[in-house]
Amino acid sequence: MLGILISAVMLLIWNGSHFFRQISFATDRFDGGIQIASTALTLNVALILFGWRRYVDVQHESQMRAESEDRAALIATTDAMTGLLNRKGFVDRATVLAGAARGDGERMVMISVQMHRFKGINDRHGYDVGDELLRRLAAAILAVVDREVAVARLSGDEFALAMVRSPGDRPAIEIIGEALIRAITKPYQVEDKHIQVGVFVGIAMAEAGPVAVAELLRRADIALDHAKSSRSARPVWFDAGMERALLAHSKIEQGIRFALEHEQFEPHFEPQIDLETGELVGFETLARWNHTLSGIIMPDMFIPVAEEIGVIGRLSEQVMRAAFVHAATWDASISLSVNVSPAMLGDPWLAQKIVRLLRETSFPANRLVVEITESSLFTDIDQARTIVTSLKNQGIRLALDDFGTGFSSLSHLRTLPFDVIKIDRSFIATIQRDRQSAAIVRAVTTLATALDVPVTVEGIEDASTHAAVLAMGCAVGQGWYFGKPMSAERAGEMVRARKNHGVPVSSAGPIKAAG
Repeated sequence: MLGILISAVMLLIWNGSHFFRQISFATDRFDGGIQIASTALTLNVALILFGWRRYVDVQHESQMRAESEDRAALIATTDAMTGLLNRKGFVDRATVLAGAARGDGERMVMISVQMHRFKGINDRHGYDVGDELLRRLAAAILAVVDREVAVARLSGDEFALAMVRSPGDRPAIEIIGEALIRAITKPYQVEDKHIQVGVFVGIAMAEAGPVAVAELLRRADIALDHAKSSRSARPVWFDAGMERALLAHSKIEQGIRFALEHEQFEPHFEPQIDLETGELVGFETLARWNHTLSGIIMPDMFIPVAEEIGVIGRLSEQVMRAAFVHAATWDASISLSVNVSPAMLGDPWLAQKIVRLLRETSFPANRLVVEITESSLFTDIDQARTIVTSLKNQGIRLALDDFGTGFSSLSHLRTLPFDVIKIDRSFIATIQRDRQSAAIVRAVTTLATALDVPVTVEGIEDASTHAAVLAMGCAVGQGWYFGKPMSAERAGEMVRARKNHGVPVSSAGPIKAAG
């Protein structure tokens, strides 16, 4: 269009000169050439005006298109809630920073930030309050860092920061991380509501040489996960050991899924003894992973992972079913205790699933004791009460496990119909050298006696501890002094031997068993 306009102007100059020559040679009237030149000149001027108008319109459209593209690019790279960068914008900006870091001999630093207990804000106060809190938190993060730092909201309550620093700036970077923690965890007043959240921070610094932004962010996220698992109140730096642990975690996760499909999880049984008579009265069921290559794997290696990936319910049902099948043929006086994971109490159908397993394996409900840890009751006390009531209605007994480690022990005993109190092994381990532990065990036993609830103690490992808890009035005990967790076959042999010979476990001494 600009070329056409220039051509029209040049044509106007030519027509104008021709027209004025015609006028200069005219005498008393215009001849035909003057008329033609005048017409051409008029059309030429009209063409210029049209061309100019069109040129202005095209320029305006081009400007509007450019502004629209800029707005679209801004929307595509910006988080609408907080005004920070979104994931795409963050990666783009961090990539630019990474290039600058390589050129200046500095390193890219990535900080991953995640709020703790933020979901509860939305649940209790609504999403409007949660959204406003996010905006406040975004502003707080921006106030901590300078303008050169790329700040993004990656998802609901996850933020990330990218910056360029020298390798010797680690202390200064930690100061930034600590400032972020202070800024985020301070109390906020939102719509007359006093709100406070927690936060975890992970930091990763690029090594010398090229580094992908996505890879560095992954490392910062690994450090963040380590901060969450360790409940760290300080920023956590990424190191190679964390990545190795993550790979091991991933390997365990894959192994758990394979083991579930091939029923490699099996029950082991820890004997429970009447402390006064020495008679075998029951077993506690403990999960073991019978790995094809590694042999027996202990639960502390796979239970946390199973809970994390959401298969603990399926794993527990597999172990319970096998335990019920084995124990169904044992003497009817032998009880069987099973542990319920805190994650399983979130399943409203838990009671029905346990009853179904009892029915399918023909295991009597009155021989089953379901152990619930005190700390797991805090998640949803109403649902826990419903599950407990349903189990009691089926004739199943209930034990409050790890008693004394929670925060509302007395209220739980008063409001929930527990049949057994199990004192945590941490008190038993120090009962002979710690006056406070002894006082706690004595007080719990006195309380349980008043409530007519028997007490079971864990962790009895020698004769002196056995004598001490017996003197305090504890009814049932378990621990390596009476026998390590054993296979179903070994437990069956123990039941038959005690029944046939009538030999109390205490008089027979400690039992050695594999696993």
